[in-house]
Amino acid sequence: MGTSTRNKGQSGHTPLVPSWLEGDDTNGNEGQNVGGNMPIPPEGDVNRFTAPRGTFTRYLSSGGRDGSFMRSSISQYVSHSLGGSSRATTRLGAARHSTARLYNVLSSLSRNGGVSEVAHQLSIDNLEGLSASSFFTNISSFVCPDGGPNDEGMARSAYFDTIAENPILNEKKIEELTAQDCMTVLQKYMCKVIMEHIKNDIANKIIILPNDIDEISRIEGSVEQLIQQSVSDAFAEVQQNSAQMTNIKAEQITDSVYKKTYDILEGQGE
Repeated sequence: MGTSTRNKGQSGHTPLVPSWLEGDDTNGNEGQNVGGNMPIPPEGDVNRFTAPRGTFTRYLSSGGRDGSFMRSSISQYVSHSLGGSSRATTRLGAARHSTARLYNVLSSLSRNGGVSEVAHQLSIDNLEGLSASSFFTNISSFVCPDGGPNDEGMARSAYFDTIAENPILNEKKIEELTAQDCMTVLQKYMCKVIMEHIKNDIANKIIILPNDIDEISRIEGSVEQLIQQSVSDAFAEVQQNSAQMTNIKAEQITDSVYKKTYDILEGQGE
């Protein structure tokens, strides 16, 4: 499942939230060092990934049959490794902004004339009449700009996996997408973003320990199912405003959903 490649995982020495994310805001000033001398963040706990990695490895060793190991490892990851749902959300970095941009686009598509509105906003011609998959591919550089740190690469990987794994995007023209189709795309993307970070941080052995590709797919599918349900439950709890969407409003909503999702995942270990 997916197209991304895995590195050897996060070092425990890496700051919990890098300094260029700590200064993040929703006014287009993310990453700016306003004062000129950004303080060096404290070094992360060298052992903060050890417990969830060990528990997730036990899940892999069970062939993915003991889901309690999976749930416990993800709960430990959110609470101990990331320091709770708020820090976990901040640590998503570029994916937060990509999610807000995608949400803004999808909100426009849910209205009559939405495709033309998006084409005008993004100054991209010939978006009308495309298959939904081609449309989302054509706006990828807006949703997930190329280049930058590792978290931007994970955001792009999650985006293209979302397009590739949603057959309805090949079957429908972009104008034919319903509001529910748009919500499905958004929730799938948010699930993929969290999945990318989990695999990078604690589940990098997912492509090493299983016996075959089918077992890898089954294990990844089980983890994604848990995340997907958590994202869906989070959306059900977060108030959404149907008024004219802005980037700031979109990021406030999607940040709230990410935080609530991490709260739900943290509770899986109870």
